[in-house]
Amino acid sequence: MQIRRTHFVFFAIDDVPFLDIELLLRGQVALAPRRQLQAVSILKGRREPVGVDDVALLFGLAIDAWTPVAELLRQPGWDLDVVARFLEHGLVVGDSDDADIAELRRRDEQLTASQWNLPAALYHFMGRWSDIDVHASFPTTPAERDELFEASGVAIREYIAKHGKPPPTFHSIAHPLARVVLPVVGRDGGVFAALARRRTTRAFDRDVPLAADDLALLLHQTFGCHGYLPIVDDVLALRKTSPSGGSLHPTEVYVLARHVSGLAPGLHHYNVRDHALDQVAAFDAARAADLADELTAGQSYTRDAQALFLLTARFYRSYWKYRNHPKAYGVLLMDAGHLSQTFYLVCAELGLGAFVTAAINSHNIEKALGLDGFDEGAIAILGCGAPAADNHIDPRFLPYTPGGTNVP
Repeated sequence: MQIRRTHFVFFAIDDVPFLDIELLLRGQVALAPRRQLQAVSILKGRREPVGVDDVALLFGLAIDAWTPVAELLRQPGWDLDVVARFLEHGLVVGDSDDADIAELRRRDEQLTASQWNLPAALYHFMGRWSDIDVHASFPTTPAERDELFEASGVAIREYIAKHGKPPPTFHSIAHPLARVVLPVVGRDGGVFAALARRRTTRAFDRDVPLAADDLALLLHQTFGCHGYLPIVDDVLALRKTSPSGGSLHPTEVYVLARHVSGLAPGLHHYNVRDHALDQVAAFDAARAADLADELTAGQSYTRDAQALFLLTARFYRSYWKYRNHPKAYGVLLMDAGHLSQTFYLVCAELGLGAFVTAAINSHNIEKALGLDGFDEGAIAILGCGAPAADNHIDPRFLPYTPGGTNVP
C-alpha cells in the first residue's frame, strides 16, 4: 500500500483538564490543565490527540505524491501501528481497496476537485451535527407556557448574574458630526403589508392540510426560475426572486411533506426546470413527523408543520467560479438567508406560519436524501403550515416608536 498526506487537516494546541494524579495520591481530587496537541481531520470530522513526533512524520509526507508504506517502515519513527493510526484518524489517505480507506480517499479527492477553500471546509465539516437531540419541547397549553416562561425568566436572571448584561439593544456612535432625524414614512399593502405580518411561527394546527396550490406557489416564488440569460452554448444565468452569488443559485430544496393536499407524505426534490416534485422516499405522515423532529435536532414544534423544506448546497456549482475562494462558503450561507426571507414573505402573504433553523442534523439529512455531504450538503431547514389558533409559544411584541420614546 501507498499513502500520502491529506491537505484537509489542521493542528491545534489546547489545554485539556486532566485528573491530577499527584494530588489524588495525597487524598485531594482536582483537575489540572495539560497541554495537548490535537489533529483536526476534516475528512473524519473530529479531533484526535497526536504527539509532536507525529507532526514530524507527517511533515515528511507529500500531498500530491504517493509514498510506499514499505519505504516508510525503513525510516525512524514509522511502524505499522503509526500508519494504521494515521489512516484511522484521517491524517493520511491510502490507495488500498479497503472500504474505509477508499472512502476517506474519495472524500479527499472530492474536496480537492470541488475547489473547497481550506478554512471554509474546516468551518463547514466540523460544524455538521449527527443525531443531536436538544429535547426542545414546546408548551401546548397556557399553563405549560407560563411554567416555561417562569423557568426561562429565572434562567435568564441567573445567566445575567454570572455574565453580566448583554451589549446595549440599540447602538449609536459617539460624538457624530451631525444628526438628521428621519421622517417615519408609512406604506400600506403589497410587500409592506407582508413585512408587517412576517414572523416566526412555532405553533401549527397539525390537522389543517397545506393546500396544493399554496405549496406550488411557495416553491415557484421562492425557489423557481423566472427568467434566463444565455451565456455561452448551454450555459445559462437564471433569474430568481432572491439574489445569489455570481447568479449561480447553488441551493437545492427538498420537501418533507407531512400533510399536503394531493401530495403523498415523504421526501420530494423540487425540480426547478420542470416545476415538478420528484419523489425521493415515501412513508406515512407519522414517520414524516418523526423525521422532522430528528432532522431539526429535537425541536418538537417542527413535528406539527405541514411541510419542511430542506435546503442543501451543490458546492461545486458555486466553487466552479469562485475556486478555492475564502468568501465562497459564506456566500452559500447568505444565499440560504435570502431564500429564507423570501419564503417568510410569501408565507405571510398566504397566511401561513413559517420558520427557519440552522440547528439541524446535517448527517441525518444527507443520509435521508442519499447525499454524500461532500458534493452536496445540508445548510438549513425552512418549514410552514397553518398557524395554531391558540398560540402558546410565539411572543407578542410591543409596537416600537422610532426614537425610543415608548421603550422602558
